[in-house]
Amino acid sequence: MYEPGLIYIGGIAVYLHAANTEGVSELSEATQDADFYISVAGFSDLREIEELTANSLQSKHEFRKRDFSFDVYTERHSKLPVPYANVAACALSYDGVLVAAPEHLIVLKLEAAVNRRESEHGRKDVKDIIRLLLVAAQMEKTGKAFDADLACAFMQQSHFDMLGEIVKGPEFLALALGNAKAAKSMRAICATVMSKIEKAFGAEPS
Repeated sequence: MYEPGLIYIGGIAVYLHAANTEGVSELSEATQDADFYISVAGFSDLREIEELTANSLQSKHEFRKRDFSFDVYTERHSKLPVPYANVAACALSYDGVLVAAPEHLIVLKLEAAVNRRESEHGRKDVKDIIRLLLVAAQMEKTGKAFDADLACAFMQQSHFDMLGEIVKGPEFLALALGNAKAAKSMRAICATVMSKIEKAFGAEPS
């Protein structure tokens, strides 16, 4: 859909990673909106078939289709912290659907979490980041280890600080539906990924 150059980011990408990862699939959450990153050429094609509304404040375009809302971020025109070319170079495919790699998606989600702190959307961002950390912990079992350097190449101090808050924060219990034992296990798993990111980021272990 909408080729060439379309890569899903945001909640729908988190859902696809989680749904396709053993041990994390039960935590996946469907969404009624979708964000995607698109090449300049792809955006030109998209404008020919969809009625797009510009959102200059957030440097994106929007449209609706079949009760789904779409946010469109375009190569060289968005303010996303990871450039399109880097996202495209590392994107993964699920049944032909391209999604940003977990390493890049963590940074993109952290940016959203920083900007939407204390809001309901921000809480959803935090839960999505936990899901991504759990996915990252499982990556070695698929033969492709999580690359902390890839994430840290675009991670700012505000992102790193937010990640530290999340790993120590209360959302694990909510994600585990009140099961304290499961929440503790998830936190421990995420802490192992956090330690890799700390090392790559050059921070002192917390």
